[in-house]
Amino acid sequence: MDIFFSYAVGIVLSVFALYFFGVAVAPYVPDNIKNDYFECGLPVSSHMPKKANFDFFIYAVMFIVVDMTALFLTLFVYAVSPHAKITASLFAVVMALAVFIAMRELHLNKEA
Repeated sequence: MDIFFSYAVGIVLSVFALYFFGVAVAPYVPDNIKNDYFECGLPVSSHMPKKANFDFFIYAVMFIVVDMTALFLTLFVYAVSPHAKITASLFAVVMALAVFIAMRELHLNKEA
C-alpha cells in the first residue's frame, strides 16, 4: 500500500509541478485579438448540412466499452474470493454480448 500511495502522490505532485512550470514560463502578453470573442470553424458554404458518419461514433463507443471492460477485469484479477471471479466472468459475458450486438447493428446499418 505504501508503494501505491507514494506513486499516486508522485503523479499528483508531478502534474501540479508541470502546470505551475507552464504558468511561470509562458509569456503573458494580452492584446485586443487575444481578448476578443471568436467563433471556431469555417464559414458555411451551403445551406444543406452534411451528414455525419455514424461509424466513427460506433467505434468510439466500442473503444470506451472495451477500455472499461479491461479496467474492471484487471481489478477482478487481483481478487481472491470466488464471488469476485464469478462477478468478473459474468461481467465479461455481458460485455462480450454488448460488443456482439453493437457490431451486428453496425453491420446491418451498412447493408441498408
